[in-house]
Amino acid sequence: MSMKHSRPILTIIGAGGIGSQTVDLLIPALRRIKAQCQIVLMDADLVEDRNLGHQKYTNADIGKAKVDCLTSKYTSQGDDFVSIKGISENFTSLEQLRNSDYVIVCVDRPEPRRLVHTLEIPWIDLRCGGDGYLVLSSDSEKQLVAQMTPDHEPKSCQHEGALDIGNLEFGFAIAASYGAQWALQQIRDSSSPIQAMGSMNFGQLSFPKMNTKVEAI
Repeated sequence: MSMKHSRPILTIIGAGGIGSQTVDLLIPALRRIKAQCQIVLMDADLVEDRNLGHQKYTNADIGKAKVDCLTSKYTSQGDDFVSIKGISENFTSLEQLRNSDYVIVCVDRPEPRRLVHTLEIPWIDLRCGGDGYLVLSSDSEKQLVAQMTPDHEPKSCQHEGALDIGNLEFGFAIAASYGAQWALQQIRDSSSPIQAMGSMNFGQLSFPKMNTKVEAI
């Protein structure tokens, strides 16, 4: 990875519930404080009708690439401070992040998360499920990050069947808020969130304790 650019490059992987909400929070905030930044959005998905309601898309976006919809929205509000670029492809290789200064990963699979976890630049990993949220970052304990990233099948930010019965839950919005706050503070070279886990119904939750005891040789 290269040294930090004078106009930092923030890559957001995933433009679903968490990713699209993060963009919607972050870009206006960056423009408000006139922070220099280039945002790169990476996602190969197209907008579907089932995305509406918990992702930042409209009926007019159905069938279009998610990254194109978001870049079009914010490029039309362009200024000299924040630029946005869409890459309509899945994240599968660290080579795709070679120019990034910061990375936000908000996908529903463990494999791309683990790739991001190997980076030597600041990153944050945003997750949710129903009303719950989970946030880990490059400042979290590596052992904890590994333990909290087991193998699993792709999981939507809404529990299975929830949308069909009208039980849309907003854990994705809390995760996105952490991501936007983290990115803003990183770009400002200020202290930023490290990790969090909780539920709107049950409040803040505790992470498992890691065994850091050093065995005698």
